[in-house]
Amino acid sequence: MGNNGSDNNGKALGLLLEKVYQDGGYDFRDYKRGTVTRRLQRRLYATGATTYEEYAHFLENHPEEYQNIAEDLTIKVSSFFRSRNSFQQVARLVLPRLVAHKIKRGERNLRFWSAACARGEEPYSMAMLLADFLGNQLAEFEISIYASDINRQALAEAEAAVYSPKEVESLPPPTLANHFSRNGEGYMVSSNIRQMVSFSYFDLVSTNPPPFTTLDCIFCCNILIYLQRQLQEKVLSLVYDSLATPGYLVLGEVETPTDSLRHRLECVNAKAKIYKKV
Repeated sequence: MGNNGSDNNGKALGLLLEKVYQDGGYDFRDYKRGTVTRRLQRRLYATGATTYEEYAHFLENHPEEYQNIAEDLTIKVSSFFRSRNSFQQVARLVLPRLVAHKIKRGERNLRFWSAACARGEEPYSMAMLLADFLGNQLAEFEISIYASDINRQALAEAEAAVYSPKEVESLPPPTLANHFSRNGEGYMVSSNIRQMVSFSYFDLVSTNPPPFTTLDCIFCCNILIYLQRQLQEKVLSLVYDSLATPGYLVLGEVETPTDSLRHRLECVNAKAKIYKKV
């Protein structure tokens, strides 16, 4: 009986996720089931549903609930320079090579992508890193940092670029002084950093082709750990196709390229999870 109940529950979850994809446009079908189950329980509790079938019926009458699903199932946890070692190694190993390559070719454009930007800390960190690295040369380069996410509320907060004292407390004082200004009780990212970053809605999981191409560096951090293997392959393939040659890929601290891509990427720094398209 236990197995039957588990099988029925798994089937009901599968049908619910198919409905969310078909009617709501959000594709969580190949997310790891443990993650999906835990996060969906919050929505069931909030709406008073006790089963996936009841929740599917609730969705029929409350289409606005699809956005709530997206907000609960996507990961909004972030912070400035979240993986400090990765940013340090990008500054040490990637930016010098990248800038030298551009200058050698007579180019002055740098194109980056934060593939799951949440509330904006990651792309703004990328912009600050570039500003600090280039220093007086910053004005000589055209910098485009694309930042995308599936969570529209997070994107709106990212564009506002205002953060609480707690959210910036780990930043070194020079970074806070150089790249932020006081805004009421919080801090706003400075205009020269904000203008490098453009935010847009994009679903890595269910959308093709890639929204950006010939990118110099992509941060695709802490996304793969929530996806089943076949979806990891799909997302990484899209990201790989978005890179220029040479182009650099930064993954999360516990993530690695899938087998099908590993031979097409040169490992620049294993600990920092930095790879180069060759």
